[in-house]
Amino acid sequence: MKSTILVCTCMLFLTFMVFSCQRPSAHTLKNNSKSGWKAVYKHDESGKQIEGSIDSLIAGIRNGYDIRVGWGWEKQLGDSIVRLEHFAEPIFLTIIQEKNVSVIIDAHPLLASYVDISNQKIAEGGPIWQCTLTTTGEFNAQVHDRASAELIRDWPQRQRMTWFLEYPYDESHQRGPLFD
Repeated sequence: MKSTILVCTCMLFLTFMVFSCQRPSAHTLKNNSKSGWKAVYKHDESGKQIEGSIDSLIAGIRNGYDIRVGWGWEKQLGDSIVRLEHFAEPIFLTIIQEKNVSVIIDAHPLLASYVDISNQKIAEGGPIWQCTLTTTGEFNAQVHDRASAELIRDWPQRQRMTWFLEYPYDESHQRGPLFD
């Protein structure tokens, strides 16, 4: 009887060891990974930190991760509240003095309306819109005539922004400044 109990105990132990040593499935890895877009830094209109850290944003940029910037507003227009959010991937970015980030987003034709869902088409006349965004809250939009490139409107403003990185991001792998 003792030998039977000993054999069963050994079998259970071996079964447990075999299954605990198996590699996780691709499904398990995918569900447990930190991959995808993650908000890593958010600041107010003055550039004051609200969430995350500028150091995490800069580390992710130095590691070559894709970046997006999001901003939005809520305003009373007429008798309704309008909420609008924008997200953009920069075409150029700069780390300034190891403590701030500046990005330029690609120029695009102005829409006929940014708030009316039934009027989401390119505006007639051909103006294009482009801007720079910084982690200090500065947002400088410019509108140019598409044909002549003449500046129609220079529109500096301040915005609350959220900065995203596309992970996976290995926090143990920190890259130094590009000037090193």
